[in-house]
Amino acid sequence: MLYELWIIAFIIVGVGERKENIMFRIRFPMKVLAVKLEYRRLLLEKIPHGYFCVRQGINKVVITYDPDDPKINSKHPRPLYVSSKTGKKYIDSINSYLKIKSEYDELLSMWRSRYVFAPPRVKFPIIQFSDPHKMNNEYFNSKQDNCGVYKSKNPTISDHGDLKSKNELIAGELLKAMDIPYKYETELHLYSTDETIDPDYLVNFYEIDRCAYVEILGMSEKIGYSMRTANKITGFSLDTYRPGREIIYIVLYDKYNFDSEYFISQVLSAFNDMIPDSALIWDSEKAAV
Repeated sequence: MLYELWIIAFIIVGVGERKENIMFRIRFPMKVLAVKLEYRRLLLEKIPHGYFCVRQGINKVVITYDPDDPKINSKHPRPLYVSSKTGKKYIDSINSYLKIKSEYDELLSMWRSRYVFAPPRVKFPIIQFSDPHKMNNEYFNSKQDNCGVYKSKNPTISDHGDLKSKNELIAGELLKAMDIPYKYETELHLYSTDETIDPDYLVNFYEIDRCAYVEILGMSEKIGYSMRTANKITGFSLDTYRPGREIIYIVLYDKYNFDSEYFISQVLSAFNDMIPDSALIWDSEKAAV
C-alpha cells in the first residue's frame, strides 16, 4: 500500500522453512509525500475519468471527464456499452484512472492526517544539483537484471529470480511495499578500478525521474568479503557515485536480524534528499513549515 500504516508481510524463506512475520511502518517524508501526490494529480488531469456499472443487466462504462472532449463532465457524463467499439477504447484508461485515483486519495488522506495545511505544488521536471551518470528513468529501463556471476549453493527463491540471501529477499519485499521498482544485480563497470560489479539493487524513484544503486553490506567478519566491499566502496567514490544519491549503503550490523525500519529510513531519506526545497511551490509563506 502507498499510505502510512502498519504492514504485516509474510515472507516465505524456503521450502520446509518457517515463515517470518515482519512488522514495519512506512512513513513517507514530507517532500516525498508531496511529490507522490502532485505526480498523480497531474496524471489524473491528462486521462479520462469515469467508472464501470451495470444497468439493466448490461455492463457500461460511464465517462465523467475527457481532456479531449470538453462537452463531457460530471453533470453531463457519457455512458457507453463496454462491448461497443467506443466503450472498448475507454476500458484501459478508466482502469488506469481508478487505480491512480485510489492511490491519490490514500496519499491525500495520509497528508491530511499529519498536516493542517494543504500540500504544495511541485515543479516538474525535478532538476538534480548534479547528475554525473544520468541516472534517470531511461537509465533504469535500459539495465538488464540478474547479471550476477556468483550463484549461491542455497539460493532464496523470489519473483526476481534466485537471490543470494534471505536478507536480500526482505529488502526486495520492503521496496515493493514502498512502491519503489527495482532490479536485482544489474551490471556496472567502475572505470577507476577497471572492475565490473553487480550492485545488489538498482531502485527507481520514478516520480522524480531518478534511480540509485542499493548495496547491502554484511558479513564483516569475513576478511575476503570485507576487502571486496572496501574496494567496491572506493570504486564507487572515485567514479563519483555519492552516498545517499547515486549509491545507498545499507550496513547490516546484525545479519541475522534484518532491521526493516533502518532499511526503509535509509532509502526514503535518499529519495527525500533528491527533491530540492525549491521544487515545492507553497500557496503562502505560512504553509512552508
